[in-house]
Amino acid sequence: MRDEPNDLTALSFMGSACLASGDQHKAFSYFEKAIKIAPNSYQVHADLAYAAMRAKRREKAAQHFEIATKLNPDFYQAWVNLSKLYFEMERFTDARNSLDQSEACDPMEADYLDIHRAMQEKAHGKAEKIARSMLDKVPGHPRAAYVLAHLAGTVGAYEQATKILKNTLDLYPANYWTRQSLIQYLEKIGAYIPAIIEAKILTKLRPDSHSWLILSQTYEQTGQYEDALNALDKAAELIAETPELQATIDQTRGHLLKIHGRYGESEQAYRACIANSPGNGAGWWGLADFENFQFSEDDQTSMLMLADDYSADQDQRCLAAFALAKAYEQDHDYEMAFHWFQKANSLRTDIFFDPNKNQEFCDLLCATFTPDMLQAQATPEPEGPTPIFIVGLPRAGSTLLEQILATHSKIESTTAFTTLPSLERRITIKGNEFGARYPMSLEYFSAADLSRFGQSYLDETAVYRSGKPYFIDRLPPNFERIGLIHKILPQAIIIDVRRHPLDCGLSAYTQHFVAGHDYSYNMDHIGAYYNGYLQIMDHWDEVISDKVILVHYEQLINNPADTIQNLFEYIGIPFEEECLNFHTNHRAVGTASLEQVPGPLNKKRIGRWHNYADNLTPLMDALGDTTLARFDDI
Repeated sequence: MRDEPNDLTALSFMGSACLASGDQHKAFSYFEKAIKIAPNSYQVHADLAYAAMRAKRREKAAQHFEIATKLNPDFYQAWVNLSKLYFEMERFTDARNSLDQSEACDPMEADYLDIHRAMQEKAHGKAEKIARSMLDKVPGHPRAAYVLAHLAGTVGAYEQATKILKNTLDLYPANYWTRQSLIQYLEKIGAYIPAIIEAKILTKLRPDSHSWLILSQTYEQTGQYEDALNALDKAAELIAETPELQATIDQTRGHLLKIHGRYGESEQAYRACIANSPGNGAGWWGLADFENFQFSEDDQTSMLMLADDYSADQDQRCLAAFALAKAYEQDHDYEMAFHWFQKANSLRTDIFFDPNKNQEFCDLLCATFTPDMLQAQATPEPEGPTPIFIVGLPRAGSTLLEQILATHSKIESTTAFTTLPSLERRITIKGNEFGARYPMSLEYFSAADLSRFGQSYLDETAVYRSGKPYFIDRLPPNFERIGLIHKILPQAIIIDVRRHPLDCGLSAYTQHFVAGHDYSYNMDHIGAYYNGYLQIMDHWDEVISDKVILVHYEQLINNPADTIQNLFEYIGIPFEEECLNFHTNHRAVGTASLEQVPGPLNKKRIGRWHNYADNLTPLMDALGDTTLARFDDI
């Protein structure tokens, strides 16, 4: 330095050395001297900016990165760092704009185009290799990270996808689309509270209707319906986008208002959805899903026109056909109703259910979960909360039973958790280390491993609980996971809600499900699935007898007092009279069975299948005489 006091490289080196030793004042004196020598050098301004970032002096770092980008507008890393600094300083518009500038001079553009071509050719291995090379050159590069996360997601490695995206957001926190993808993967692993946190950040990054709609939908996933409605109201205030987005907001608003019991406002929202987007069948289905909703002749004509319009979107035609069928059923025209139910189900061509594979799955469960295999169990914490799993088939009465139980002072209802399926997926991945497929891999886990899995379930559901000794997990398909529950949560109470197969099957066939339940759009498949459900439940009764208590929907309706008292005796808590008046519990219910719980118990849903008896031969044949005979006394 004595020989070359104006050597810029030496000044940068000395500044960095002083900063590393903790002498910030002296360090910045070197960097500032370099700037005086070469004020038009973007690199010396960048050197000082990097040093200021390391020293947590954000304002100073941003000031000199701004100068560096003016001197060199193609300075990619300076734009990236400037965006990160602005984000940390909550200057979100500036953060987004800087990120846009970085993308305009992205040094990895050619590599990304190579990835794009590889993905189009379905050469996923090649795309992954290029993406990893990009990340080696530019850590956290959003486009490369997105591709790797997508590839991880296609094989169910959602945790890995989440990790990739989080790493990118550490360096590119203002990247809107990376954060939106992270929210989707967080929801897939059941991490809804982190998803809400990320969705809130979206509304700061881009305070528009799209961001607030995402936040509303994320709130809805956790059953936070009031917050979901407030976020949706904000989305409606800011709407300036396409009619399709307006229709989505109207439709979602209708659903949330229905959950809150604000039926008049809900109808208005669905009507707005229809008016704002005439080709949107979701609004018609929203109205049809009200209890005893009466459509006008003009309504039915409009639904008919949409359902029969071959140029319209097939999903929307399907929804309109389901709604039209409900309208005919309300008018007691069961022949026309069934005609349109058939039409609606035929329009669900995106559904894939293989009854043979389902049977193989049922056989595998029964063959794997033997008494010996079920013997090893977790050791639960003695003071921990007790989960109550309500299982069965959709439309069998699980929502109704949940509402009754949740009226008890010692039981709280939460939401239809995906926590257990998510945990099962992680156990499956962990079991691959033993070279064994799930569920066979369960026998390789020790009691301590099983205890950790059970505790993970309790930890991950804790955010949805308020501290009562019992909480409900109502996800009907968990009947497939009773063996897993037995091993990792031996303290759990399991209730199987079972409904007559013809009523249950018809109810599923006449319902449009948002997702899942692929078997429900074909009567042969419904019969096969119901028989598989019975096979699995019979197996649990055989190998872990008394583990599951059976509640028949019809008995619950016809003799509620005795049925509910017996149920509480099984749980081990005293009966409370208020549970018979469950309909006064104004807890929001956000499922397809919403219309089952607004009033007192009634018998009108029992035997609905008789109205369609002449049309149900395929379902009866698929179920078979043996299954139907099991319900002769129901």
